[in-house]
Amino acid sequence: MAYLTQPDYIKYVCSCGQLKPITNLYFCRHCLKIRCGFCICHEVDSHYCANCLENMPSSEARLKKNRCSSCFDCPSCFHTLSTRATIAQPRQDPAAGDAKIENKQPKKMYYLSCFNCRWTSRDVGIPDQPVASGGWPERTNPFAARVNQLLDYYKAIAQQEKQEKLDRERKKFAIRGKYMNLTDKTGLTGAMARNIAGLASSESSSSAIANFVPSQASEEVKELPEDYHTQEVNLKQITSMRQRLRAAEWQPRSAARLHPAARALSVKRSQRCRACDHNLTKPEYNPGSVKFKIELLAYYHVPEVKIISYETVKPGETTALLLKLTNPTAHEMQVRLLQPQDVPEVEEREEPKSIEKSLEKSLNLEKSTRQDSSWSAVLRRRAALPTDCAVRVPDACLTLAQRDDAAEYDDDPQHDTSDIIMWRKSNKLALRLQVATAAGAAPGGRARAALALQYSYRNTVPPAAAAPAPRDHTLYATLVIHLGTVAE
Repeated sequence: MAYLTQPDYIKYVCSCGQLKPITNLYFCRHCLKIRCGFCICHEVDSHYCANCLENMPSSEARLKKNRCSSCFDCPSCFHTLSTRATIAQPRQDPAAGDAKIENKQPKKMYYLSCFNCRWTSRDVGIPDQPVASGGWPERTNPFAARVNQLLDYYKAIAQQEKQEKLDRERKKFAIRGKYMNLTDKTGLTGAMARNIAGLASSESSSSAIANFVPSQASEEVKELPEDYHTQEVNLKQITSMRQRLRAAEWQPRSAARLHPAARALSVKRSQRCRACDHNLTKPEYNPGSVKFKIELLAYYHVPEVKIISYETVKPGETTALLLKLTNPTAHEMQVRLLQPQDVPEVEEREEPKSIEKSLEKSLNLEKSTRQDSSWSAVLRRRAALPTDCAVRVPDACLTLAQRDDAAEYDDDPQHDTSDIIMWRKSNKLALRLQVATAAGAAPGGRARAALALQYSYRNTVPPAAAAPAPRDHTLYATLVIHLGTVAE
């Protein structure tokens, strides 16, 4: 059970051992495992501006340094600036007289204004523009040439190291077949292939490394003004550290030199399971939509457990606990309560991959052997479950009906005569359980109890032709219940 302003009283155990509320977990329908934020990979689908909702390709976003060209942020309070219009009266020329003034019409001009702190582009001397869509002057970085030289140098080093590592990996699989390849048939060399693909050649990278001039420290330091320590300081005219870091290229000291900054782009990202590489979430391409094409959240596939009420936990005593189970799926579910030690061990296994995928994974330079070993260690990690409090689970199989949105308006729950089940309502079920606390529990400590769920799950994903699998599965979920503190 998760709250917005209160602590999470029920946390589920992820397959990697992390304890998370059900609202922060995912469910992979291919692995049939619960995944958390550490078990997934993130991919950027699209770039867009959150203010004007303009989509932008990745290449264009990289060229514009992930900034929107038509939206700006206030340099003082960092809110979005708005474009205001004003009427500019024609200036009178004393030498021409009044004849030319009558022929000139008032002209509409535009400037940037912040509705939060009342900062305007006129405060720093930016002239008004005749067009509202843009044309604002951009400041040039005095160190742009040096920064570009450093970027080219490090890009050349990275490309050289990547090419060397790729050559070493290719030598391991250098098995020459009996068929003629494209290089032998057309005489296409590696340099020509890189030029066709638009990549930088090895000669340009080597020249960038050879022509690089390293920076050298200078003993000559510009002296401070004579009145630097004696002049009066006006804190209203001095920028804060946050304002300076917002404009890292210039870092203005005076508030009169603050210029509007282009708004940073936002991204829409999809998430994949690390084990099977299938999508868990995938948003729609439209930046104005908040819907998802794929949304495999654990809240929609795993039975949800909520606390109705509980008695104060005391050492060596047995207290009552009322829980509510909810079936979020559109199929009937069989649930059985177990102890965490009764859950069978299920090993993580990878799907069989073809030779091409195995070779591609071996040539992938982003995933090193160290990362693979660390991920394997994460999969073998187990959560530390509490042992001071134990829930006495009944030996009974509980049936939860499928989710029915129309039944939410039914106010008459069905009462059962069982000692365990208090009432039923649509896909919800209330249970009456007992919690036994150990006599050695320290008063004032946290009272936590571990509980395991065995539930039936019907997978609606069509199985692959190569690996047919049954649609009905028996899955397990372990959760930790927080029952406050142990009383004296």
